[in-house]
Amino acid sequence: MSQKLVSLTTGLVTTVPDGSLRGKTRDIKDYKIMNQIGEGTYGIVYRALDIESGEIVALKRVRMEQENSGLPISALREITLLRKLQHPNIVHVQDMASGVTLKSIYVVMEYCHHDLGKLLAHMPVAFLESEVKCLVLQLLEGVRYLHRRFIIHRDLKVSNLLLTDKGILKVAEHC
Repeated sequence: MSQKLVSLTTGLVTTVPDGSLRGKTRDIKDYKIMNQIGEGTYGIVYRALDIESGEIVALKRVRMEQENSGLPISALREITLLRKLQHPNIVHVQDMASGVTLKSIYVVMEYCHHDLGKLLAHMPVAFLESEVKCLVLQLLEGVRYLHRRFIIHRDLKVSNLLLTDKGILKVAEHC
């Protein structure tokens, strides 16, 4: 099997074997998708098992704007930025994974157990004032980290705030 690669600058068409465009990304077969956990701006997010490490991760399948034109610029920007960010209150991008063709691109991220929006909607009792202060402080630390790198979060809302099972708040969907 093979696929066609079209140059965006010259329009030249090159035939390449399936899988050869993967580069250094991992194969999506290295992960066992368990269930869908959400839908972000740029794609559907799944909870998955990294078969190699045994770790639970979040896989975001990047939504292609036009299946034949490759990865959207907005998604490339998000992926490039996320891979460089290292902060306890920013969701960590661990890797990239792909299927046989360029139509299946996944961002591999650390798994966070809750999105704050869903958690707030289903909580039987409100957070204590001390818990709110702790969460707001973590949010401010994450946003400050982004701002110091000249990154403005353009979609800051509770559904883009994730919580780990240890109560650590992480900002997601940064671009």
